Amino acid sequence: MKKKLLIPALVVLAWSWPSITVSGQQKTSVKIPTASEADIKSIRAEFQKINTLKLAKEEINYEGLSCAPEGRIQCFTQGQDILKIVDAGAAGDGSWTTEYYFREGKFFFSYEVIVGSSADGQDSRIEHRIYVKNGKIIRYLENQQEIPADSSADRTLAIAAELYNVFHNNLDYNNTLLEKIFCK
Repeated sequence: MKKKLLIPALVVLAWSWPSITVSGQQKTSVKIPTASEADIKSIRAEFQKINTLKLAKEEINYEGLSCAPEGRIQCFTQGQDILKIVDAGAAGDGSWTTEYYFREGKFFFSYEVIVGSSADGQDSRIEHRIYVKNGKIIRYLENQQEIPADSSADRTLAIAAELYNVFHNNLDYNNTLLEKIFCK
């Protein structure tokens, strides 16, 4: 019974944020180019380096989106360079944090954690990692297991690009714009 309550809650959370799909749309797998271990190590080294830097931070708090009651977006920069954007929020009994990493204006890695709770207080945690080279997903992991890239992985790339654009171009980040980015 406990698992029956937790699984629907996680499914709703995972499908509703941030990878919104049209009702009835099925997730489709995308063939991932072969990733060399050197590529993966290089990406890991880069995001680990970013996480050690002292960076300037700009923050947006939002509430009332149709797909997320409340959340926070943080943009971390070094000089004029955007290196990391973090989106975190909550909906119902669940929460998420997604980190998007950039090098020279190009998205190269994301790390997402989705946490859900059942009525009996049992927590569940799902992690996603997306490694990108030359604009293409080269590795997609769910809870440390490699899986085929799907529409939610593609959606993460799109959100990363749109969030980068908001901060890079100093756009007015009102709920209408954020609704277009997150709640498609």
